[in-house]
Amino acid sequence: MIELIIKYASYNLWANLMILNKLNTLPEDILNKELKSSFRSISRTILHIYDAETIWLRRLEGHSLNNWPSEDFSGTTNEALQMLENASKNIRDYVKNISAESLYNECTFTSFAGVKFAIKVHDVIQHCMNHSTFHRGQIVTMLRELDITELPSTDYIAYIRTHERQN
Repeated sequence: MIELIIKYASYNLWANLMILNKLNTLPEDILNKELKSSFRSISRTILHIYDAETIWLRRLEGHSLNNWPSEDFSGTTNEALQMLENASKNIRDYVKNISAESLYNECTFTSFAGVKFAIKVHDVIQHCMNHSTFHRGQIVTMLRELDITELPSTDYIAYIRTHERQN
């Protein structure tokens, strides 16, 4: 199972980079344009993915947070894109450095609402990667609504094909 979890965390980083590279080519006003979606803009969606990846990694490391990491963020959209890239690298690195046995350990944490949870490490990682995939899909839809159609494929199979060509 460890190989699959490592591959999925590596895929998450790759897919986020594919999206981030595209977003880095767009003007700030496009990334901040208000749209009807779970979050008001592409930049807010990026911050949400960053928040989730950061929160789940901190929980895996044994820390419960009391607020959203980006709550007081006032930087540029480019800084937000870099923050997400770093968060995704941190998760990938965490996963690469844990043992196969530790995937079955319990990750215990307290939610923002004060509720205590104990969830298997492998389930936390799988949830975090799946959550990012969901919101990347929203970003693609938001970009299409803004008439941006030249978009990278972030499908898992595209990652496998790319990865296999490089190895």
